[in-house]
Amino acid sequence: MPLVAIFVILVLFEVARRRQLPVATRLARFWERRRPRVVGYVTSSPATFTYLLILSVTTVVLLSSSTRVVTLLLEEHSTNLHQLFNSPVRALALSAFWAPNYEFLVWAILFALILAPAERWLGTRRWAVVFIAGHVLATLGVAWGLWFAIGHHYASAHLETAIDVGVSYGFAAVAAVFTFRLPRPWRWWWAGALSAAAVTALLIGRTFTDSGHLLAVIIGFACYPLTRNAAVAERARAPIWSASRDGVPPESSGD
Repeated sequence: MPLVAIFVILVLFEVARRRQLPVATRLARFWERRRPRVVGYVTSSPATFTYLLILSVTTVVLLSSSTRVVTLLLEEHSTNLHQLFNSPVRALALSAFWAPNYEFLVWAILFALILAPAERWLGTRRWAVVFIAGHVLATLGVAWGLWFAIGHHYASAHLETAIDVGVSYGFAAVAAVFTFRLPRPWRWWWAGALSAAAVTALLIGRTFTDSGHLLAVIIGFACYPLTRNAAVAERARAPIWSASRDGVPPESSGD
């Protein structure tokens, strides 16, 4: 239903633009003025926005499916103990491409504000290393803790097949290493706020997922050595939320 509403709005806007209605005309001119900047911002962070595109496709699939189909899809692509024991590589790879319900809208904003500038700063390869390290290592850490808890009867056995998908572990790791992109003293405020949020969520929620977020943040901080590179330092001279690199050509190889 939301997709139908968006389609209808786009059609109505195009009709209004063709008829040169004032509001539609102003919006069209506004977009034309800012399109080069938006396109530059997107193309300078190819992995971030390709990932976001894939998430948008899987979100459409979830929104257009029945509750039963959604449950089956998420169970099949979860990084729960059952899937990790049977298809570990598949589970780890595919679980990061699903965002339940309307989480996609939040992730779209966070990707644009944090993952995109982090990719431009680190380079695509280093960015991917941090994201994958956070996603994989935090997932495995949570899985080990859950396996131990179930084996010693501290947790219910039904958690072996619990749904666990999403991008949050990888995002948390990148958000943590993004600390070193910020100027002082803002980086310490950012690091403190991020750490406090992860610890508070764990103390209040007390779930294995919350422990995974804290672990992912720690992993992100541990990726600091990846920022100690001449090319990375050079790109740090450019404004954080701009496609400009101060004369530094776009980089996607991780040099």
